[in-house]
Amino acid sequence: MSEASFSSPRSRIVDAPAIAADQLSVRLDYRAFGPFLIASIVIAAAYGTSFLLPDYMQALGKNSEAAGFIISTGMAATIACCCLAGWVAKRIGVMPTVVAASVVMALAMLVFAGAVLDERAAYAGGLLMGAGWSVFFILSPLQIIRHLRPAARIQYLTILSGSQMAGLGLAAPLGHLLAKCTGSMAVVYAVFAIACAIAAICVEVTRRAMLNLSAAPMPDIEITVAETTALLRKCTAAPIGMIAVSACIFSGLSTYQSVYSASRHLNSDLFFLVFTATSVALRFSLAHVIGRAPVHQLALTLFLATGASLVLFIVNAGSTPLYVAATALFAAGYGLSYSVLYGMAVNLAGDHGVSVPVTSQIFSLAYFLGLFGFPLLGGQLIRGFGPDVMLLTLLGATALNAVLATCFE
Repeated sequence: MSEASFSSPRSRIVDAPAIAADQLSVRLDYRAFGPFLIASIVIAAAYGTSFLLPDYMQALGKNSEAAGFIISTGMAATIACCCLAGWVAKRIGVMPTVVAASVVMALAMLVFAGAVLDERAAYAGGLLMGAGWSVFFILSPLQIIRHLRPAARIQYLTILSGSQMAGLGLAAPLGHLLAKCTGSMAVVYAVFAIACAIAAICVEVTRRAMLNLSAAPMPDIEITVAETTALLRKCTAAPIGMIAVSACIFSGLSTYQSVYSASRHLNSDLFFLVFTATSVALRFSLAHVIGRAPVHQLALTLFLATGASLVLFIVNAGSTPLYVAATALFAAGYGLSYSVLYGMAVNLAGDHGVSVPVTSQIFSLAYFLGLFGFPLLGGQLIRGFGPDVMLLTLLGATALNAVLATCFE
């Protein structure tokens, strides 16, 4: 089944064969998967340039509130486009939509670069960045899961998420290095615009390389009320709920890491450095092992590791080695859980006759909702009771996930 299966009748392409899940491949050719990983790293890095916006706005004579508003508009566009991505993909195809999302990211970077001429352009850049990143993020896994057997999906999804984490982690230091060398933050965004255009070409290369590969049928790709209700009534709702909770945990810990570190007289930069390095290293090195492990037991183990890390954060009175250890343990627990829960959700959907592409998109939407939603509650908890109470709340959320994971035993 090729991209034509998702297209309108006016765009006819020779279909690749649509076959049962147990007849799909167990691996993807590197000539197809390699360019896709490159594109994923670049687009994630482009999204990571949002971390540079406060410095950019300051250089343009604006305050931090301007950067916050730009990021907020990007978040709104992210949520809205998550709901519309399937609608577009149903009409023009999944990979053409992902190519378009890459082009939108290139435009976003170009518009940000143009903010040096007119500061108002940055607000349009925020909208374009939210739209491009959300569509790329929510649809790109479909190209993997539709060509692979259920048992092989987690391995490749882990590698994909590792590439995206690498891009996000590299964005800020690479951006600062480019700005230092060129003396202009606008040039940094111009360079990222070129990189995103190259990423779009890489996605197109992947699309062409996968045209003749066998794929599982995915007739229902558009998010509808009926499809959403159907999957929430099945056991697919459990991993979707767990990823929303996991996103809350990550969002709370990362957003308010500076507050936590200040309360312990620690350097918050250590958290982000250790978390990114550990997450990327584990996702790439353990991808093949994760794909073979019992998924429900693995999810429970990862939640227990996440809980243990939060306990270390709570009891730490100011020890840097303990801070690093807690961060590395959190990176192992949370950092590997996304692809595990993703694989669990789409495989359960296939087993229970629920739309796999819709499940995939609802899963990503739940992740974004947790990621963007919890900081509001976390801020209230910190202002009212301090960072330790927020950490205890996150520990309780982790315990909830562990309980949900045991329901599959």
